[in-house]
Amino acid sequence: MSVGVNGGANLLEHWAAILAAVKERRRFPWILLSQNAQLKSSDSSVVVVRFENNNSLESFNGTPGCMDILDEAVQSAMGAKCKVLLIGPNDPTPTAVPMGISAKAWPIVEKAPSDLEVMLGQTAFLLHEQGNSRVATLMLDVERIEILSREEGYADWKEANLIVPPFLVSRFTEAVLEELKPVLCTVADRRGIDISTVVAIPALPSIGPDWRQRLQSQLSGDAASNQARRSKSQTGKPLIVRDGCVFDSLEEVRVYDALKRAQAALSSDTTISIFPLPTGRVGAGNMWTPDFVVIRGGRAGIIEVDGPHHSGRRGADGTRDRHWRNSGVVHIERILVEETSDDAELDKLVQVFLKRLRDH
Repeated sequence: MSVGVNGGANLLEHWAAILAAVKERRRFPWILLSQNAQLKSSDSSVVVVRFENNNSLESFNGTPGCMDILDEAVQSAMGAKCKVLLIGPNDPTPTAVPMGISAKAWPIVEKAPSDLEVMLGQTAFLLHEQGNSRVATLMLDVERIEILSREEGYADWKEANLIVPPFLVSRFTEAVLEELKPVLCTVADRRGIDISTVVAIPALPSIGPDWRQRLQSQLSGDAASNQARRSKSQTGKPLIVRDGCVFDSLEEVRVYDALKRAQAALSSDTTISIFPLPTGRVGAGNMWTPDFVVIRGGRAGIIEVDGPHHSGRRGADGTRDRHWRNSGVVHIERILVEETSDDAELDKLVQVFLKRLRDH
């Protein structure tokens, strides 16, 4: 793809290609960019991306690996090594390389994947090839892997730390780690690394000297308005906020995006209403929070996004669904987290649910 043209059509074409390249590498930065940013200008040396709000810009800058992924995506999509500049909603758009700094002053280093990153990717692909798509899907959200040497008495061993976003640590249950460990150990052994234990730990936030101001800005910024703001923020997990509503996982965000795509495709007089994580009194007095309540044509349905922790509690989920039906909600759809990784497949699931909601 040629660069150096700032016309509207060319910018849209460039941005679509960049987003596609980001999505191939990792979904989280793609979600932030596709929902909150746009390409403002591009030439042979500089690409300028404007974020629509400062919270999204800070989230992107504060998440390890996001900027590296965007750099790689720009080079892949545009066929040139460019300096990527991120600007906020009120920042002026640079019309050229900033004065006093030439494009050559920015050294661009060709980055090859590190040995640990290759090891992480090979583990994920082996899991998928062995038919374990559930754990392979979870590996997509591992930011990096760290190998630490541990000692106890006269014994020493290697511990593999999977660094994941804090709100996803709970998805890496003991059962998941037990499935993952033998595959990771096999890959590591090929590199002369003898791993004894595998754990998932939360990624630390990236901060600078202005961390107090940034935190104050986030605390006083966009607040979630749905009931989950109260029910889930008490868990101590970081909140993911979209459109003034809070979500507990990226999988919920993906389902929300699929519902919004379906909503936009319907005519304004026959569309749907979407309520993420509302809280209500059910049956004999239980206070429950479904992942989504969707209303179409006077009928209400529920969508639950089920993670790995649901695999051992099908009986409890069945009892819960029965209580929902006894309370007037007969349309209940359970979507597995691994079913959210492909937008096309997820859109099909949503369409089937909405058709059932309309016709029955």
